[in-house]
Amino acid sequence: MKVSFPAGNQDFRAVRNEASRACREFNVTPEDATPLERSRKWLDIVNPNRDRTKDEVVAITHDQTFTNTNLIAKTPFVKPPIQIDYGSRLKVGGSTFINRGCMILDTPVADVVIGERCNIGPNCCIISVTHPLSLDGRKSRMSIGQPITIGDDVWIGANVTILGGVTIGDGAVIGACSLVKEDVPPMTLAFGVPARVVRSLRTIDPSSEFEGPVAETLADATGMENYAPKAIYTDADMDALELSLASTPLRRGFNGSIYHSSISPSTQSQRRGSEQEDLQRREEQRERVRKAEIGVMVAVGAVVLAGMLLAMFFAGVYIAQRRICISTIMGEMK
Repeated sequence: MKVSFPAGNQDFRAVRNEASRACREFNVTPEDATPLERSRKWLDIVNPNRDRTKDEVVAITHDQTFTNTNLIAKTPFVKPPIQIDYGSRLKVGGSTFINRGCMILDTPVADVVIGERCNIGPNCCIISVTHPLSLDGRKSRMSIGQPITIGDDVWIGANVTILGGVTIGDGAVIGACSLVKEDVPPMTLAFGVPARVVRSLRTIDPSSEFEGPVAETLADATGMENYAPKAIYTDADMDALELSLASTPLRRGFNGSIYHSSISPSTQSQRRGSEQEDLQRREEQRERVRKAEIGVMVAVGAVVLAGMLLAMFFAGVYIAQRRICISTIMGEMK
């Protein structure tokens, strides 16, 4: 539901100022701060008017459960910096992890709910506030708030933007740099601008995702050789790439920059093959159309010629009859 509110009013502004101060305090928290300190600073953002005597009870963060699986996380593990507008209707599951640079433009009129065991990548924007589209509506200085619900076990990739009125179902995955403006069903993968569902996640075999070696310790990790292989392009590949770039029309980006769409040599080869097939099909279609046009023209010409011959025949008959009549009349007159 959309709810309008005058964000410039003093009571709304006071809550925003308080949340801004709390965010500044949270963002200077050192990486090695105690769970109690991190928990208190987080609660100062989302629940500043709480009973502070219970802070120690909820000071169990997501990262502590790695070393003690018996613990139940009650405060999300959030890496600074983070920016939250109000915080008063923001609810985040205690076992959720939020990476750096998250911006939550929430409102005091609609809930923003993030479930349990979620992973939110860096530089994500969760925007539940909007403004009227019409000019007169914007002149009113009214803001509009819509709720956002992110279910349990959701993974949000880096640089994702989620707009108001959206519900993301449990277990869903949103690909990096996506714009989510519509609901995403549970256990699906969605990405793109705007985000579209591209596959179900129900049939994935988890064992297939861990086929490589496992590094149990830091010593195991540093002892492994693991690097992306250097790209190898032959002279023929580079020639094909240059030919493709030369034949590809330049495109203009949103910022006015001109660019080529870069594709790999193998993709170029596949595209050239498909382009040749398409060209052959189009040429065959043109030939069929030309033959059909010639057939139509011949038929029309035959009909026109037949009409002309028929007209000449009737004209000749008419003229002959006229001559006979005139001759008969002249004979009778004599």
